[in-house]
Amino acid sequence: MATELCRDAVKEHLDDAVNANAGLLLRRGMTCYDDGKVDGDKNKGGTAKQRLIGRIAGIGPSKGYRLAFARWQRATADATRFSSFSVPLVGRLYIGVDRDNALETGITVQHVWGMPMIPGSALKGLARAAARERLAGKPDLVDWLFGDDTRDESALEAGAVIFHDAWWVPAGNAKPFVAEVVTPHHGEYYKGTGAPATDFDSPIPAAQIAAQGEFHFTLEGEQTWRGVAEALLRFGLAELGIGGKRSSGYGYFECP
Repeated sequence: MATELCRDAVKEHLDDAVNANAGLLLRRGMTCYDDGKVDGDKNKGGTAKQRLIGRIAGIGPSKGYRLAFARWQRATADATRFSSFSVPLVGRLYIGVDRDNALETGITVQHVWGMPMIPGSALKGLARAAARERLAGKPDLVDWLFGDDTRDESALEAGAVIFHDAWWVPAGNAKPFVAEVVTPHHGEYYKGTGAPATDFDSPIPAAQIAAQGEFHFTLEGEQTWRGVAEALLRFGLAELGIGGKRSSGYGYFECP
C-alpha cells in the first residue's frame, strides 16, 4: 500500500507539469512512497522512484536556461579576465550523489534552472589534486595558485585563480539527465549487521540518476596563472575524474 507524501491539490500540479524544473521534482516530485514495490499496471511500470527518475530523464533545457547560458558566455567573453572551454563527458557523471532528498539519490543542479552543474569548489579541489601530482616539489607555486588552506582561518589566503561553477551545455535536443541503476549484492553486509557477504545474497537494484553530455568551464584571474590552472584542470578532468563512482568509469571527460 502506497503512502501519500503530498496533498492532492499539489500532486495534481506536479503530475500535470510538462516541462517542470528538475530540481523541484528531485526535492518535491516524490508524491507517494510504495515501499519499493513494482507497480502492476503495465502502463505505469516500476516503482514510484523509477517512474519519477524516468520522468526527470525526459526533461530538456528550457528556453530560459538557454538564454541564461548564452548570457553567461557573453559575460565571460573578456579574454583578459576569463578562460573558458567546453568538453563532453566520456560516459556519465555522478555529482552530488549524497545530497539529501526523497529519492535517496542526489545530483547537483542549479537552483533556478534545475540543470546539472559542477560546483567551482569541486573543480578547484580537482585542479589542486592534479597539481599535487604534476607540480610535486613546488609547494609555494601550489599555495599561490590555490591559496594556503593549512593556516588558521584568520590567516587564510585566496588563490590566484577563481574556479566558476561549470554549466551544462544546451546543445541541440540533448537531454542532461539519464536513468541509472546500482545493484548492491550484499545489503546486510554493507549495513554492518555482522552478516557475511556470500554468493547466496540477493541483488537489490536501486534506481539512480546521472548527468550526461557536455559542460562549460570558466576560470578567472591573471592570464599566466589561468593558463596553468586550465592545464591542471584539463588533466584532472581527463585523468583523475570528478564526482562519484570514478573507479567504474564515471566522471571522466574527453579533455586533451
